[in-house]
Amino acid sequence: MLRRHAFTLIELLVVIAVIAILAAILFPVFAQAREKARQTACSSNLKQLGTGMLMYIQDYDEQLPLAAYATATRAITWHDMIDPYLKNKDVWLCPSSQVARTDANGTRTTHFGYNVRYLTTIAFDFSNIDSQTAVSLSAIPLPAETVCMTDAKSSVSASWCGDEGKFLLPPSEGNADCWGRPNTMHSEGSNIFWLDGHAKWAKPAQFYTGQTPLNRFFDLE
Repeated sequence: MLRRHAFTLIELLVVIAVIAILAAILFPVFAQAREKARQTACSSNLKQLGTGMLMYIQDYDEQLPLAAYATATRAITWHDMIDPYLKNKDVWLCPSSQVARTDANGTRTTHFGYNVRYLTTIAFDFSNIDSQTAVSLSAIPLPAETVCMTDAKSSVSASWCGDEGKFLLPPSEGNADCWGRPNTMHSEGSNIFWLDGHAKWAKPAQFYTGQTPLNRFFDLE
């Protein structure tokens, strides 16, 4: 009868070592591929949110949405105003974001921040929430170079408003509760929606930090 040839211990160790090496090589590649897919989904959500904003602008005589307005029960924020054009609150979110899906009050929020300091007249302390106005699209000379929205998170750790950053700070202003900064969670960069309707990924140095003037891609000049 023929004898069965079993693997030796050395052969098994070699096979295990080869598998370990392949896993070490492939797992980071798979992780990068998954993150790229999440980044693409995030960019798609931001693009849809931006499209809803442009539809809102068309219906309101080219006026951008307010930062928020108060009702008897709660504040209606800019993404609430856009929602009737989308009817899909899932696009408020980014799959890669670690930011909570609700604010400190338990209300559904967004993972994107709106350039309200320049596109509306909202005060830093929100004291003029009932009297603020929004900018007209026609008043923006370079829409393709003006940030509308981007991935965002709170500028303050453990902010009493929550960890979301739906009200986006321009680069020149300091950190504050209830205000956000770009969330660089996609390969050290963020997805950005510009006022001309295009969306793209960029690192902070390309649109947020180290610019001359400081608020180059945020102000209306």
